[in-house]
Amino acid sequence: MADLPMSDKTTQSNASPARRIPWWPFGVVAVVFVFALFGDRGIFHIFKLKSQQSDLQLQLAKIEEVNAGLRKEIASLSTDRRHLERMARSQLGMVRDDEVVYQFASKKHTVPPSLPAASAEASR
Repeated sequence: MADLPMSDKTTQSNASPARRIPWWPFGVVAVVFVFALFGDRGIFHIFKLKSQQSDLQLQLAKIEEVNAGLRKEIASLSTDRRHLERMARSQLGMVRDDEVVYQFASKKHTVPPSLPAASAEASR
């Protein structure tokens, strides 16, 4: 029976250093984990940047499409005289020397809302 109390002492002495596990390494790991998730170079920030990158790539594709259209327009204006004339007529209101321009004032024919169109013509 003398062995029993001695074995209890050895298990107690081995158990007490296990209870003295320092907590500061867990704190350090927790802080590193928080920075890895929420920091300036964290995972959530990277996901947000990836989303912004895809949005910017879509905008870039649209702008490149507009630029291609403008380049085509520039090439057409520099080589095609008909297109140049069409643009001058539509945007600048230009006419040739031998053309006559008629401008009409826009006049709305007013009919009282209470009279139908047929009775308005009959009263003329």
